[in-house]
Formats: sequence, C-alpha cells, structure tokens
Amino acid sequence: MKFNEVLYWCEFPLRADWKKINSLFVSNGMKAKCYICVESEEEFRDWKNKLRHLRGIEVAGAWPSIPLEKGYWFSGFVDKKEIDKLEQYKWLKLKIDIEPPFKYFKMLSVVNAMTWVMLHPFRPAKTKAYLQEKIESVLKNNEVMLSTFPLPDFVLRRYGFFRNSRFHYNFMFYSSIMPWFFRPLYRIYYRWFIRHALRRSKQTYFAVGLISKGIFNSEPQYKNVSQIRKDMGFLLKNKVKNVVVYSIEGISRRKDSEEWVKAIKEFI
Repeated sequence: MKFNEVLYWCEFPLRADWKKINSLFVSNGMKAKCYICVESEEEFRDWKNKLRHLRGIEVAGAWPSIPLEKGYWFSGFVDKKEIDKLEQYKWLKLKIDIEPPFKYFKMLSVVNAMTWVMLHPFRPAKTKAYLQEKIESVLKNNEVMLSTFPLPDFVLRRYGFFRNSRFHYNFMFYSSIMPWFFRPLYRIYYRWFIRHALRRSKQTYFAVGLISKGIFNSEPQYKNVSQIRKDMGFLLKNKVKNVVVYSIEGISRRKDSEEWVKAIKEFI
C-alpha cells in the first residue's frame, strides 16, 4: 500500500536549507510539494520566485499566518481585521490553521496543551461566524485546506472550523508530542477518529510529526526515523490515502536527512 499524495508543511522557511532539500529529493527521484507559512501574499510570491529553479521542490500553496501577538492562527477568537487579511490570498491554494490564539497558552506540558485545547470551546468566539463567512465568500475560487486538531466537529466548531464540500481537511497526528505511555491509547482513539473523518470527507489528510520544533520551540520531536515509519504505516493500515509531513525544514536540519527522505519514499 502507498499514499496517493504526500505534502510537506514549511512553517519556518528561513530555517530550511533549500539547496540541501532540493539535492536530497532530486537524487531520490522525489519532489517536495510544500505549503509555506507566510504573513502576506507578497511574501509568498517572493518565496515562490526564490525557489522556482529548484527541481526537487514545488511551492504548492500558502499557509497564511498573522503576527504572533495577534494570535498567529485563525479562529473565532481573533479580531476581524486579522481575518480580513485572508482577502489578499485570492486565487491561491491555501492551508488555513484553525486553532485558538497563541497568546492564551504556553506549551509547558501535554496536560496543559490538552487543557488549552479543551477549554476554548467554552469561551465566547465572537468572530467565528465572520471567519466562516470570509473563508467561504472570499476564497470561493481557491483550493482550501482547513487544518486543526483531531477532535470531534462539535468541539472544533467553536474555534471556527466548519465543513464545506469543496474544501480539503487536515488533522494533526503528532505522536511525538504524546508521552510514550499515552501513545497506545492515542492510537486507539485515532483509529476511531480516522474512520469518522474519512466518512465525512475522503479529501482528508493527516499530518505526521514532529521532525522539528514548532512555534512554541519546546515541542517534543521524533527521536529517530523509525518513528515516522511507524506513524506512516499506521495511517496506511487505517486506510488513509493522503499524508502531510511536518516539516520540510526539519528534514534539512537533521544530521541524517537522507534517511528521513528515504523513509518517506518507502510509502509513495
């Protein structure tokens, strides 16, 4: 069994060794189809222009973000003027993260993380309807992927998450963040979640990781390449067809970068 499509998130393009990535993917007969995190359409166009000559890299779409102090991710908890920034991305392929604002939380532990995630559905989300309307109206001609936590829809809707038959969806399967003793339970839950998610939309992706730290700069990472093999194998066994790797810059910063590329190649 193989995946139909493998995408790559790039949250910190300045941290990526793009020449190294290009060389690794070209030498292995692969292409890294990336979504790059940016704060403006102009920044995205700049990155696309910088990387256009690299045969092993395809800048497939933009991953819009807002300033850290404003929330970083999009949700029903951020100001309307930040949501309005989505208007500049008309006609681009987009991956939009639907998560509560960064300022409400510091990732000190998994327990804190889960508390943060679970409590936000009970906070007033004053701009939730505005966010949904903006995404549906302004981005009606875009290829849009909404990305969020692996939680039931009734929880996620308060963040601003919603269903649209035109959209693709991505859910995080970041096993590295979970303590080792929680991982068996996490996989049991995830088997149920995958079945539920694929019934709702066949255009669903699941992101594996973490190969490198994220925005909190404290997230646990994969210790070795065998862990990504295990996670990708788990998704395939559970009939997942589309996967995302977090992150492309993480691969370039590993000492054994080529081993990570070869591990991913086994599933495509």
